[in-house]
Amino acid sequence: MSKHLGEWKECYELGIEDIDLQHHFFFNLINRLANELLQAKDVQFRMDLINELNAYAKFHFISEENMMRKYEYPDFLHHRNLHIELIGQLSTKENMLILVDENAEADAVILFLGEWFQDHTRNIDRKFADYLLEMETADCMQQPKEKSITTEN
Repeated sequence: MSKHLGEWKECYELGIEDIDLQHHFFFNLINRLANELLQAKDVQFRMDLINELNAYAKFHFISEENMMRKYEYPDFLHHRNLHIELIGQLSTKENMLILVDENAEADAVILFLGEWFQDHTRNIDRKFADYLLEMETADCMQQPKEKSITTEN
């Protein structure tokens, strides 16, 4: 039987509201996919499930990447390449699922998605969240200085 993500954990939260909401949906989608993929006998339905996940992943990645551009995240290109890599891996897994049409292959897809979500969210996305927090902290530290300079003049 496949391992799915289980319950949402606080360690998945980054403190960036839009991304946290999207991650929550992504998490729920992976869990739903884990349940439905193993029960689905129809190859087309299995493909549609993977396509749904793929479409959401693309939406989420574009949203996340736009935020990275907005805040000039220095590791943007590397992060974007990881997103592109995932979409490619997901397409490969989808093709294997169509060709093999076995629960073992469905298990492999689900395990891959679970591991990817946990690692990417807690490590890669965390770096971006830390960068934003650092920027916010630096911005807060500069504001009093500017006020005191303005007040003294």
